[in-house]
Amino acid sequence: MNKRLANSTIWLLLCVVVTMAILWLSLMPGASAPSGLGWDKLNHAAAIAAVTFLAYFARYPAPRAGLDAFLYGVSLGALIEILQGTLTTTRSAEWGDLLADLIGAGSVLGVIFIFSLYRKQTCKIL
Repeated sequence: MNKRLANSTIWLLLCVVVTMAILWLSLMPGASAPSGLGWDKLNHAAAIAAVTFLAYFARYPAPRAGLDAFLYGVSLGALIEILQGTLTTTRSAEWGDLLADLIGAGSVLGVIFIFSLYRKQTCKIL
């Protein structure tokens, strides 16, 4: 197995583990859920940002890795809201949570975009 494939496999496994942890924490009864960062919207944004970051490195250097990771993060956030609204009695689906998920995934996409521009600029100079 080459080094690039091994690295992407590690990132993919981390992404799967974090995705499962997010799903578990999102669907457990609200009273027994940990408070996390202390504010529900910040919890959503941070969790989706983390999984978006991992998804990016699992796909890197694919041409659309950033966009794919963003779509994965937003899709996971939407899935969580659907599942909370349909499968749980102590949780509810909220548009504000989905907006926080968009902000988390979007912030990672923005950082990826800025670093890719910087990397291209640096390569032109060198």
